[in-house]
Amino acid sequence: MITRVSLAGLLCLALTAATQGAAPPPRPLGPAQLEQLIEQLGDRDFRVREAAERRLHAQGHPTLPYLRKALAHKDPEVRRRALRLVPGLEHAALVAPRRVSLMMRDQPLSVILGEISKQTGYKIMNGSTGMMMVAPVVRVVRGKGVAKAPAAPVGPGEPRFSFTFINATFWEAIEEVCRAANLAVQPWGGEDMISLYQANGLPPHRGLDGAFRYSATNMQLYRNVDLSTANPGAGSRSETLTFNFMLIAEPRLPFLSQGDIRLEAAYDSERNSMLPPTSPDPNQSEGGPFGGMRVSRRYYGGGYKQQQLQLSLQLNRVSEKATSVRLIKGVAPVTLLVETKPIVLADKVMSAKGKKTAVGDIEFNIESVQKQANNQYSIKFTATHKAVGNDYNWMNNMQQRLELHDDKGNKYQNWGTNWHGGGPNNMSMTQTFSANGPNKIGEPVKFVYHHWVTRQHDIHFEFRDVPLP
Repeated sequence: MITRVSLAGLLCLALTAATQGAAPPPRPLGPAQLEQLIEQLGDRDFRVREAAERRLHAQGHPTLPYLRKALAHKDPEVRRRALRLVPGLEHAALVAPRRVSLMMRDQPLSVILGEISKQTGYKIMNGSTGMMMVAPVVRVVRGKGVAKAPAAPVGPGEPRFSFTFINATFWEAIEEVCRAANLAVQPWGGEDMISLYQANGLPPHRGLDGAFRYSATNMQLYRNVDLSTANPGAGSRSETLTFNFMLIAEPRLPFLSQGDIRLEAAYDSERNSMLPPTSPDPNQSEGGPFGGMRVSRRYYGGGYKQQQLQLSLQLNRVSEKATSVRLIKGVAPVTLLVETKPIVLADKVMSAKGKKTAVGDIEFNIESVQKQANNQYSIKFTATHKAVGNDYNWMNNMQQRLELHDDKGNKYQNWGTNWHGGGPNNMSMTQTFSANGPNKIGEPVKFVYHHWVTRQHDIHFEFRDVPLP
């Protein structure tokens, strides 16, 4: 099933909340009205206090300056309610999707994608050169809005399209473009870019949750008979049904790791529950190592920055008569990279041997900087983490955080990493950078480390009528 908002829906979603499917918010309030609501948080009437809190929450992140100020209010009830509102609104603002509003008629796809890129700040590459030559077919999107290719290409072989987006999320806009132009979406490595390529159509089982897109990849059935016993019986047979799907984030909110999936509902076409059996061990995830109903939140992965995650969960197949999974609904907890803060470890890197720099709980010590053949530079350093326990994630993504710049801020290519060992609290490595590339670059000057700010977030997913193997 596809979970999307049509162009008609977009007309009704102006200034919507970040969560897809949420009801349109009330009319934005002015400063005087917001200040009045802040005061009503301390009203003697409980019903007035509750109503004021609900209205402030519905207004979203524009209320944050007023609520932060209210944290120092003389009324303790105002302070208490403001403190309850602020964290959730701050998180919602961090993970809110970028928005697109445009009205374009008979424009080349490159112009339309360029405008979406301009409004969102995201790089969008049309990796399908053959797409422009596909015979144009008129496509009417549900509702009042229309996205279409003309009866004949306009211009030098490039068909043109018409779109109307009013406060659409980034993924809503991209979905409509892909549907009209026969394109599909794929992340572009670690380049903070979305790539579009030619396809026969969008995958049928997919959906959106604010700044995140999810799509089913496959359903796998594994059956096994244990033949190692003398008399194999019913107990020697086993079956594993695994549902796999992919998450894609907006480029500004890459994933670092995933937690155990919380499967909230699953039943087949015969209306049998497909939820995996519960685990008697409270420290284990119910449904096995691939997911299922979550008891404790633990995060997996090396902490690498990535735009997509491949997720798996186990289902319990009850009936052989069932031909599909009628509903799969749950929550995928993830760790997001929400902000990066560049820290200069050396501003004269070629003479930085022996320089030490502390970044939070990590201390860097540059041991050597060498110029090598083929316009390459190697920097050997050690890093010691003063506060981490038995967790290697802080060093697993080290190579993704390091950059070498010339005096104009141009970046060298990250050419490779050589690890020299270490433990959970310390590491030694050599990072190699290359000046080879399409752009001219000067002598290296700054060695930069990016401090990452992370946030845990729940992505809600729902699939319907997924075929069973």
